[in-house]
Amino acid sequence: MTITVRKGEARDIPDVFRWVNDLALYEKAPEEVVNTEAQLLSHWQEGWFEFLVAESDSQGVGLALFYTRYSTWKGCCYYLEDLYVEPEFRGKGIGLALLTQTALEARQAGAIRLDWQVLDWNRPAIDFYDGLGAAIEQDWWNCKLDLDAFGR
Repeated sequence: MTITVRKGEARDIPDVFRWVNDLALYEKAPEEVVNTEAQLLSHWQEGWFEFLVAESDSQGVGLALFYTRYSTWKGCCYYLEDLYVEPEFRGKGIGLALLTQTALEARQAGAIRLDWQVLDWNRPAIDFYDGLGAAIEQDWWNCKLDLDAFGR
């Protein structure tokens, strides 16, 4: 099995949309996905995010989707929104290849850090990230504000 990681292209958006939905299902939140495939394509074309695709023998098997963010304390950072590998391809180094290439992209862009989230019950992911030496913080909480509902 030959694994390659490449920059995402418009032709990959249907797979990206499927992987996003598969990840949401795995994370027990499929109802949270309100984005459409057309919106995903449009947002990518507008530069809201970038993505990498992992391929095994020319078949897409995984995704790393990321974008830039800024820390007033640290400077330029990248945020890894989604890291997904199809279940039958897990444990073969594909997640590591995607994360490594994402870190390289971030470094080349001048970022000093790569941030992401992991659910507290996702032990396989936590163990994977811990094995890489990632700092898994317990003292910062995430906040979300639905702008459609805000101020009503």
